[in-house]
Amino acid sequence: MLLVQNGQNNRRQGGPHHGFLCEVDNLAPTSKPRPAGLVESANLPSAVTARLLADADAIAGRMARRISSEIVFPGRLNTVAYLRSIVSACRDALRVLVRRLHDGRGPRLGDLDRLAQMGADQADLEVPLDVLLSAYRVAAKVVWEEVVGTVAREHEMPQTTLIALAAQVIDYLDEISAAVGAAYLERRERLLRRRDQERDRVLHRLLAGDVSPELRRAAAACELDLTPPYRVIACVWPGDQDQLAELVLRPLRALTVSASEDTWMLLVDPRIDHLPACTAAIDTNPGVIFGVGPVADRLGDVGDAGHRAQRALDVGQRLVPERRIHDDAELGVFAVLDSDPEAMRRFVASVLGPLTAPGVDRHGELHETLEAVLSTSGLGEAAAKLGLHRHTVVYRLQRIRERGVPIDDPTRRHLLWLALRARRLLPA
Repeated sequence: MLLVQNGQNNRRQGGPHHGFLCEVDNLAPTSKPRPAGLVESANLPSAVTARLLADADAIAGRMARRISSEIVFPGRLNTVAYLRSIVSACRDALRVLVRRLHDGRGPRLGDLDRLAQMGADQADLEVPLDVLLSAYRVAAKVVWEEVVGTVAREHEMPQTTLIALAAQVIDYLDEISAAVGAAYLERRERLLRRRDQERDRVLHRLLAGDVSPELRRAAAACELDLTPPYRVIACVWPGDQDQLAELVLRPLRALTVSASEDTWMLLVDPRIDHLPACTAAIDTNPGVIFGVGPVADRLGDVGDAGHRAQRALDVGQRLVPERRIHDDAELGVFAVLDSDPEAMRRFVASVLGPLTAPGVDRHGELHETLEAVLSTSGLGEAAAKLGLHRHTVVYRLQRIRERGVPIDDPTRRHLLWLALRARRLLPA
């Protein structure tokens, strides 16, 4: 009785109804025709209707107790206030259904809109949809038991009437479930979009270096668990984003934020090996490119790690365009050079000076040949890499020597290789 009394108080106070069913005061004819032969016997007798309406409070209490005992709610909803809302809603819905069974009239469009708003309210409360619809089924079952029980005690009713009434109960449940379910899903999708937008804003701020207490509160508010360490990966992904989620984001369990139209920043647990997922993604989407940054052990390190991941991506695309995974650990030295183009230009000129003079290597053959020789184990492999005869490579090397480039000095070879690589980073 406590639930019933609370429901009555809630009703008298005019409080909002956030239960599983809501009030429908106005009834209009339903457009759905009833089966032929049942038209004369499809309604509740007036005496039965009056008895059910008089017992509405008690029946609503029984409905609420059945719902509470048969359905598991999220723990935070196990409160007196929420149970009061269930009782109030059950009472109102019972009255609507009994009147419908009495006169065969269904809810108007505006009434369904109010029902739908209740579904949106339950989405705000994060009540699972299957729990919501299960509550409707339990409530409808209790109502039907009450109808049949009252009829059995006080009246004799033809079987055809009982069948017709049962059909109306099912129709009513279908109408409510459809309206509430649609509104619930629409509101839930909107809430998820809003949460994702909030998460994006938090991650953008984190990558920009913000680790303030306010940022942590914002992360908690949108259920974003920021627990380093993180490996930060920049990813260029042209094409289907669902494919990105399937091949990369889910296997890596990555926190993700868009950096530009087709570039994404990923925060990955460093204990997860990222290479298998990256390799599988490249096999599926040849246009994908990854820049792998260092591990950020603290939230304050995430911004720098993200910068280095993006820098590895940018430098790697220019330095080794045929590769698809560029690691900051390998390219960091070139990234440092790239940060000061004028110093890099002077370095290249001092090491490769004789080859950079105007008119010496207009087509880039000598630079290309020197780099192939320095990057392979011998002349034969260099010739194969260039697609040339071995004698052509020997001839070009001789031209390079004649211009004073010390290609035979082992102490200078690493400088030559570094200068050739750095030259790729220079603006054309």
